Amino acid sequence: MYELTVPGKILGKEVVDASAKRIGIVRSIRLSLSALPQIKAEIFIKGLEVEFPVDIENIQAVGDIVQLKTVIKEARGVDVREVMSLRKKILEEIKAYIANI
Repeated sequence: MYELTVPGKILGKEVVDASAKRIGIVRSIRLSLSALPQIKAEIFIKGLEVEFPVDIENIQAVGDIVQLKTVIKEARGVDVREVMSLRKKILEEIKAYIANI
């Protein structure tokens, strides 16, 4: 799923874990239909030097930020400048994807 603006409704939003640590941004969303009628949904979080899935069940709230219910140990905290840099990378990926359609 791609949104054409970053940050969008979900993509590019800052992600904060249960310890209030800013850990990255939402890179993408994956829906798995392999176990129909049950649908598995995950968001992929892009941090610095790490990218990992989080099951949708582990999301506490979505507003200006995405708040997780769990503490994420594999991601170090990021600052505002790093969030902007991550968003820029995601936007460049989207533009490259659209250019190849």
